[in-house]
Amino acid sequence: MVQFMEYFSHLQNYLFGNSPASNSSCPTSPVKWCFNDIDEYKFCIKNPTIIPLCILALLIGLYCSQKISKLPGKFPTRWLYQLTFFLYGMMMTSACILHCCLGDPQKLSHTLQNNDTDSILPIQLLFLIIDVGLTTSIAVSFLFCGLCDINFLNPKSNYTRFLLMSSYFTVFVLWTLGIFNQWPWITNVLYTGVISVCCFIYLLTQLFIKSNRRALPALVVGGIYGAVGLFLASFGAEYVCKSEGPFWSQYFGPGFLWYLFSDISMAFIFLYVIRANREKEVIIKKYPIDIEKDPKKF
Repeated sequence: MVQFMEYFSHLQNYLFGNSPASNSSCPTSPVKWCFNDIDEYKFCIKNPTIIPLCILALLIGLYCSQKISKLPGKFPTRWLYQLTFFLYGMMMTSACILHCCLGDPQKLSHTLQNNDTDSILPIQLLFLIIDVGLTTSIAVSFLFCGLCDINFLNPKSNYTRFLLMSSYFTVFVLWTLGIFNQWPWITNVLYTGVISVCCFIYLLTQLFIKSNRRALPALVVGGIYGAVGLFLASFGAEYVCKSEGPFWSQYFGPGFLWYLFSDISMAFIFLYVIRANREKEVIIKKYPIDIEKDPKKF
């Protein structure tokens, strides 16, 4: 149990950009706001600065999903983009619960030592799997959006839907097995690796669509914010902590920047989707089909 808890703590620290290593500039434990609990132990809210960002992410996910559903004209990948933004809101909500409310190590240690039946460890594990599973699934969703946008996959096909759901299922199974079996490579592969590859392929697919080129700046800006945020939360975490210092990195460290840049990135991607849809409408109006000259296209 102790070894598993060490792995669990290491995984949480990795996902939020904290480092327990003694030679690291990042804080070994996040800042906490504590209150007296009913059982005389303090209940602590960790990482309070990310709570507004998670609320903003939920609003972005729900608002953008609703707006995409109301876009005019033909939009075959509408349901895919709706689903992607909705999952983003759900993912950030689960991350907020996990990293802010369920991650009090003192409370957890007390619960385990006394073998309490109401141990919160299963709940922590559940929200951890939901958090990381949804994060990877969102990247997979963007991959499917791109492949459907260039007609490599048919968004209306049941095969595409089955393939997407099978991918989600595989992602959650791998994360669950990786966490319970304590695979050391799971975060580098399913988190940093899959997110980077899927989002990069999505960007490439959009470059192939000529009608979207005027809308591309918004996508490029969103991609840059997402890439920088992922880098700062993983490989660049040490640099961020050194630059900010021990005090400020508790509040605005790598984890905070990852959440902030993710919100900005998704907002710009939403703008890209809206503008790209408008460009297609303009092209249809600008180049109407002449029925007499080419009746087959009608």
